[in-house]
Amino acid sequence: MNNWEAIFSQSPVNQGYYNEAGLPQNHWGWPRGTWFQSRLDLIRDQERTLNSKPESKRVIATQLRLRTM
Repeated sequence: MNNWEAIFSQSPVNQGYYNEAGLPQNHWGWPRGTWFQSRLDLIRDQERTLNSKPESKRVIATQLRLRTM
């Protein structure tokens, strides 16, 4: 019996033994300080800048396009 078969045979759906209180308690949190989060912050800041001053939208949009080239 492989691992997956053991897991499914022990599940409550298959009338297997299931002791929820006996499971290890793991406290998990989202990772912090990742590249994705810093990129998201940068994009949000740029969006705020674009949406805050209507007269400068064209200039900022041009600057953003030049950065990506």
